[in-house]
Amino acid sequence: MNDNIKTVYRYDAGGRGFRKAAIILFGLAGALGVFGVYWITTWL
Repeated sequence: MNDNIKTVYRYDAGGRGFRKAAIILFGLAGALGVFGVYWITTWL
């Protein structure tokens, strides 16, 4: 049990991976939003 706790702590890295993933996902969501607005305006 104690070895599992050390493994989780070792791969946490202070939340840097989570922050990087969040920035990437927000960027992709923004790009999808821009593309969606462009796509809708071409239909109107």
